[in-house]
Amino acid sequence: MSIEISVFSLYKKIIRNYYKHNNFILFRKPYDKKIFFYSHYAHYDCNSIRGNFFLIQNFNQDYAIKIYPKQIYYVNIQGFYKKQDFHSSFWEKNSSFLTYSYEYQNLIKKAIKNIKKGFFKKVVLSRYLKISFRNFHFKNTFLKLICAYPNALISFWYDFRHGFWMGCSPELLMKCYNNKLKVSSLAGTTWENNKWTKKEIEEHEIVTRYILDLLKSYKGSIHIKNTKTIKIGYLKHLETPIHFLFYNQPDYYDLLNRLYPTPSICGFPKKESLDFIHKNEGYKRNFYTGYIGTVNHNNMELYLNLRCIRIKKDKREMTLYAGSGITIDSNLHQEYIETENKIKSILSQLVFK
Repeated sequence: MSIEISVFSLYKKIIRNYYKHNNFILFRKPYDKKIFFYSHYAHYDCNSIRGNFFLIQNFNQDYAIKIYPKQIYYVNIQGFYKKQDFHSSFWEKNSSFLTYSYEYQNLIKKAIKNIKKGFFKKVVLSRYLKISFRNFHFKNTFLKLICAYPNALISFWYDFRHGFWMGCSPELLMKCYNNKLKVSSLAGTTWENNKWTKKEIEEHEIVTRYILDLLKSYKGSIHIKNTKTIKIGYLKHLETPIHFLFYNQPDYYDLLNRLYPTPSICGFPKKESLDFIHKNEGYKRNFYTGYIGTVNHNNMELYLNLRCIRIKKDKREMTLYAGSGITIDSNLHQEYIETENKIKSILSQLVFK
């Protein structure tokens, strides 16, 4: 059972938990009118993986943060969107500082060569950008993300070891309740008035086929909705919602382990593309392209951690991440521009004092 609190009370809880070095998460689910707040309760019985908590898993799946709340709080933001008036950020007008990464360009070239040799069909390659800052406005950035991306999971969390992370993910990994499952196949990116090409369509179909092949190993009925175009800011993606009704309730933890990582953040086949990423990407993704979300016993609502930034407040430094799916039809320039546009989409929402 969650308790409604005021915005002022929420700010106090955030500050109190930060100064106590206590983990917390602030989030708004897609299209929801509530901002939820979990803070870790140290005396919670965490020995059992079954329970009510917020899960934050890194990409390598070797480190997980579980925030077990003593009480769940929320702030009602009904009517909030009309009241906010945010001015353009500095980075919205000054994004030309982005320097060209020849390393990432060469990585794309290498991936395309490996695909042509038949080592894998798709690999998702990412890069990062570090920027320094003086005074970052956490509150206004979070509120701006809520207004700018109503159809995304907006999250802001803190962990003593890993600092602050903020993100706006459009991609549902899995949502399950009792015998019902929903998975989102989301892949393929374009912008402005560009049309979908063979490359984006095939990239998307690789993800869809992967999910469907996995679900065929379970007994149940499947419903595939029509593929549609969704907008996240000025970027567009292809999405196919997939629903599955299990005849017998499965172990969703086992399903999660089989499902993740999907080809939308890794590639296909899984093993070969993962090996290429680990050997060639040149940095640790950390929690970028991991997954985050709520867990209540065997029921889960998890999202891939995309369009995110890591903020090191003490060092006055933040890291932004972006990736692109490489296939045999990839165009080197277009793939590179895609990552630039994804980085700019986050930069445009940052508010500095």
